[in-house]
Amino acid sequence: MTTTKRNLPIQHAGRRSNSGVLAVIAVIMTSMVALPVSAIAQGLQNGAEVSLNNGVPREVANVTVEQNLGARIPLNLPLTDSNGRKVKTGHYIDGNKPTIISLNYSNCPMLCSVQLNQLTKSLNELDLQIGQDFQLLSVSIDPKEKPETSLKTKQKYVEQLRKSQPGAAQGWEFCTAQQPIITKLAEILGFKYTYDSKSGEYYHPAMLAFVSPKGIVTRYSLAVAFEPEDLRKAIIEAGDGTVGTPVDQFVLWCFSYDPDSNSYVPQAWKIMRLSGAATVGLMIACLTPYWIGRKGRNHPQDSDDLAESPPSPPTPSA
Repeated sequence: MTTTKRNLPIQHAGRRSNSGVLAVIAVIMTSMVALPVSAIAQGLQNGAEVSLNNGVPREVANVTVEQNLGARIPLNLPLTDSNGRKVKTGHYIDGNKPTIISLNYSNCPMLCSVQLNQLTKSLNELDLQIGQDFQLLSVSIDPKEKPETSLKTKQKYVEQLRKSQPGAAQGWEFCTAQQPIITKLAEILGFKYTYDSKSGEYYHPAMLAFVSPKGIVTRYSLAVAFEPEDLRKAIIEAGDGTVGTPVDQFVLWCFSYDPDSNSYVPQAWKIMRLSGAATVGLMIACLTPYWIGRKGRNHPQDSDDLAESPPSPPTPSA
């Protein structure tokens, strides 16, 4: 879905007197205000319902994504892969690696191509490897799509990853499914879309769902473009400790996912706690030599005191 901006015609009136300009402005303002009000008033008088145009077409009013964080993807949903083999969702959510799930369809005229092209661009800049660190599963929302069509779609995007992601052919699958399975998967992911029977096209949002190795939805990405660093953080978080280094886990601890901004933002309270702990540690490190030195200086003083004490009288000889 796209929005278009129309260039409104601009009329160049040339030089006019101030009174003429004011008159024109008055007519424009009157037409802008009076006409809708009169129309509304007439509608109310006739008992008719009056609805204002909020700029959102009726076909796409409910096209959105509800971020069902914590939802569980069933592992027994039947799918058909791009080679025509019958598989289940558990084949891709295998308990070992996180999975990125997207809902698209091959005959989408624009949005799916833009989304997947941007995704492959970010994947090319990612140091994590498809098939080794994580998997991708794209399911068609078109129940009439054939495996042969999804195979061509898969080959198109795998080819874009040939150099940087050699495991893409095995780690990224494009599947088809029957309508009840598509509906169930979309409901679990909060993916709301509609079908236009006249054009044969689907109105749908752009979505990536990050799923843990056990099938739990951990994060979403709702943008058409995906920042490689945010993509990396989401994969590591979905991996639940199975992806990334200890440094990655530590860095991720300092950030939290903000569904409103659809990005990772630093957590101030964690950073403040970390800074406080670092300050205390630095103070201890600086004061430790002083404490050790002071303790060492106290021991010779005690021995001198013993040396200055009067000697004991000699023992008489026999």
